[in-house]
Amino acid sequence: MARKTKEESQNTRNGILDAAELVFLEKGVAQTAMADIADAAGVSRGAVYGHYKNKIEVCLAMCDRAFARAAEGFELAEDGPALEALREAALHYLQQCVESGSVQRVLEILYMKCEQSEENAPLLRRRTLYDKQTLRITTALLRRAVSNGELPATLNLHLASVYFQSLVEGIFGTMAWTDRLRNTPWEDVDALLLAGIDTLRDSARLRHAKPCAAT
Repeated sequence: MARKTKEESQNTRNGILDAAELVFLEKGVAQTAMADIADAAGVSRGAVYGHYKNKIEVCLAMCDRAFARAAEGFELAEDGPALEALREAALHYLQQCVESGSVQRVLEILYMKCEQSEENAPLLRRRTLYDKQTLRITTALLRRAVSNGELPATLNLHLASVYFQSLVEGIFGTMAWTDRLRNTPWEDVDALLLAGIDTLRDSARLRHAKPCAAT
């Protein structure tokens, strides 16, 4: 039997991951078996095991692919107004996640279909790592905004980061699962993000008693 080329192997992996997204979304991680993924992908179980040891490996690969796609086409500006960079990053994230497709499906699986269990522990750790990375990016931009004089020196960086990240996640949920923003959704999303930035500037609830370190 002729060996598969790298392109053929990658196509097989992509087909397996495409199918896994649909199966995990429908059944949840705990109730999904490798046989379910193989059936949905239209390949043998041996073909799935040839690429992944178990369903958790499949799910991790699926998550890594989706997060790589979410980052495509965007580079975080290393200088210039930090709050504008924060707004642009949030808009890019939302545009990637709200569009019906791989990124949205994987986020729904990770946050709604990944049950708390020992078997799912690697996935739960990956979810926690993703949360920490996004919070770290937000905090770095807010720290830069303080250093630039765009935000008060007394800003509570941790609380402000949690606030803004929660705002973005709430907007995502509104766009993905409701029809509250029907007529001009992206204009409304931008207005909500700008309102959040106004809150970062003005809310006394997001302040330390003493100036925070801006470096």
